Amino acid sequence: MESSDRAVMDAEPKMEQGYGGSSQETSNTKSLNVTDRMVIYNANLSLEIKDYHKVEAIIQEKVATLGGYVVESSIYYSGEDRINGHLTVKVPQKSFHSFINEVESESVKVNDRHVSGNDVTEEFVDLESRLRSKRVVEERLISFMEKATKTEDLLKISSDLAKVQEEIEQVMGRMNYLKNNVDYSTVSISLTERKVNVASIQASENLNTWVKAKSLFIDSINGLLSFFSFLVVVAVGLSPIFVPVLAVVVIFVFYVKRKKKNKPFEG
Repeated sequence: MESSDRAVMDAEPKMEQGYGGSSQETSNTKSLNVTDRMVIYNANLSLEIKDYHKVEAIIQEKVATLGGYVVESSIYYSGEDRINGHLTVKVPQKSFHSFINEVESESVKVNDRHVSGNDVTEEFVDLESRLRSKRVVEERLISFMEKATKTEDLLKISSDLAKVQEEIEQVMGRMNYLKNNVDYSTVSISLTERKVNVASIQASENLNTWVKAKSLFIDSINGLLSFFSFLVVVAVGLSPIFVPVLAVVVIFVFYVKRKKKNKPFEG
């Protein structure tokens, strides 16, 4: 086996012995005190509020002032007097608890509050150790590549180097993810608005009273008109019967009165 091949094959074992070994990792972990712990904080809030749009604007303003950012924002309506919405924001960890208290102060009721923390210190230290080890392997492979003279050796070293560099990118990506989530805590806020407008309710009641009174008045007029209309219809419809009968009655009454008038007084 060529010397360059043996160097490439031995790169990883040497890495384990001199870089990133368990003893060094343990030492790094123990050297971290309480204030150095890396903790990812998350909070879930469910709040009841009076004015959704006003509170949402206040929350977004607070987030921007603290140097945070909004991850997600959504809103939906449930009926005419209820608005629901959800906000997911990122705020600096140092302002995490104070931000939660300020947001809750804008609500009329806190329905739910859940705060959690995930300590990722050991994982981050392990990633740092792995990254250092991978960097050492990368440097060795680059050194081997510079010294290689055969095309076969160059191809082999180049392949191994590409694999190591990919692993470095993966480790760095995970470290950046953890660091970002440690530096910026996540707060998920569910907002529910129950709008109660007293002035609108009173105006609505007054309007209903006037409408009901006017409706009753119109119904009464229509009832009277219908009654008189019915009488007219009956009179016209039964006139072939009423007119002869009425004529006979009039003649009879006239006859009786005349007869009484012409009858001699007896006494």
